[in-house]
Amino acid sequence: MTPQRHVLVLSPHFDDVALSLGQSLLDGRLSRCRVRVRVAFGRTNWTVWVHPNRRRAVPVSLWRRMEETAAALRFGYRWRAGSWEESVLRTGQLDPDLLLDAERDLDDDPLVEELGRWVVAQVEGSRRTPDLLLSCAGLGGHVDHRLLAAAVAKVAPRLAVPVGYYEDRPYAAYLDEAARAAQLAFLGPCAESVDVSGPVTAATQRWVRRCYPSQIDGFFREAMDLDRATGSAERIWFPAGARPDWLAAAG
Repeated sequence: MTPQRHVLVLSPHFDDVALSLGQSLLDGRLSRCRVRVRVAFGRTNWTVWVHPNRRRAVPVSLWRRMEETAAALRFGYRWRAGSWEESVLRTGQLDPDLLLDAERDLDDDPLVEELGRWVVAQVEGSRRTPDLLLSCAGLGGHVDHRLLAAAVAKVAPRLAVPVGYYEDRPYAAYLDEAARAAQLAFLGPCAESVDVSGPVTAATQRWVRRCYPSQIDGFFREAMDLDRATGSAERIWFPAGARPDWLAAAG
C-alpha cells in the first residue's frame, strides 16, 4: 500500500492555494496527499466591496479568515496564517504598476529574510517532515508572491525536503510561454514541470467563487474563462533534477 504523502503548501494570501491548486486538491495529484497550508500575509484590508484603509484591516482579515476556512473544508486542507501585512495594507498603494512588477529587484527587501526564517520554521517545526514543500512561483509579478517565492528559493538549499513552485492564478492565465519562462528563470535554465491536475473545470471555479466572494472581480473571472478556453491544467515547477519521483509518477 502506497503511504499517504504529506505536502506543505505556502500561500502568500488567503485564496491563493484554492485558486492555483484547487483542481489538484479536489481530484488531482494533491487529492491523495495530506495537505497543510500556511498563509504568509495574514493581515489584509483588501476586498472588492469596500475601499481599503487601515481601520478596516481587522474586520476584513476576520472575514477573509472565514473564507479560507470555508475553502479548507471544501478543498480538503488544514491551514494557519502568519501575521505579515499584505502589500496594500503595509504600503497603502493600489497602483497596479507598483503592485504587479515582475522586474523589481527584491534582493535587499528585509521581508525576504523574515519570510525565509518563517519558511524554515514551518518545515523544521512540523511534527512530521513534509514529503514536499510547495510555494507560489511569483508569476504575474505580484510583490507579495515574489517576496515569498524569493524567500523560499533562498532557503531551499538548506531544507531537507524537495521544493516546488506552483503557477500563480489568476496571473498565470495571462502569460505567454516566453513571459512564463522569464519569470521562472530563478529556477535555472533546465527547470522542469509536472501537471498536477487535469484541465481546470467550471465546477471547481464555481467553488472558488463561492468560497471567496470578497475577492472575485472581473480580472479573476476573465482569467477563469481563459483557463477553461485553453484547457489549462495546474502545474508545479522544479529546478532540474528536484522533481520527486512519486509526484511525477502519480496518476
